[in-house]
Amino acid sequence: MSELVPGGNLPLPGGTLTLRVPGPFDVSALVTDDSGKVRGDGDFVFYNQRTAPGIRLAGAELTVDPAALRAGASRVTVAISPADPGTPLGQLPAPSLHVTGPGGHVVARFTPPRPQRETVLLLAEIYRRGPAWKLRALGQGYADGLAGVARDFGVDVVEDTTPASGAVAGAGGSADAPPRSGTAPEPGRFRIPGIAGDGRDGG
Repeated sequence: MSELVPGGNLPLPGGTLTLRVPGPFDVSALVTDDSGKVRGDGDFVFYNQRTAPGIRLAGAELTVDPAALRAGASRVTVAISPADPGTPLGQLPAPSLHVTGPGGHVVARFTPPRPQRETVLLLAEIYRRGPAWKLRALGQGYADGLAGVARDFGVDVVEDTTPASGAVAGAGGSADAPPRSGTAPEPGRFRIPGIAGDGRDGG
């Protein structure tokens, strides 16, 4: 097993990889070509869109099969954000990325420098180099949330202005009732047009 440092890289074995980040984090991935931009919103894998060609998100685990990525893809960037949106990562346990290959063989581990006020951390990228695939440790922080990262990669996102308390039918009122006094949009929430719901509790 290799212990990576920011900027460090290593060749990857063939087959499906499993990337896991234990803790109170949401894991996401962005599939890009050499331009560093997504081809469409389907290239963003996160809690509301858990699959893309060659990629599947299940809880804290992301599985990536580089050979099965969509045509033209040459990079998968893996990010984490707090499961409680808007919480600075510095208030949470230090994240650590564990990468395993086929058969559970441990490939690498990466523990980045502890973030502070950042709300998203780009942990690593899987990228094509000639005919082979490699892993590079990143550790790059963002302070403007997962929506800001998604925009930088070319994803069409809209800030969610739904109050954090939410209007829920069957709880003594109508779903169309106005929010209670004092509620405010939950920080860090966003949506992609055409993708509905908050799938954090999904499988």
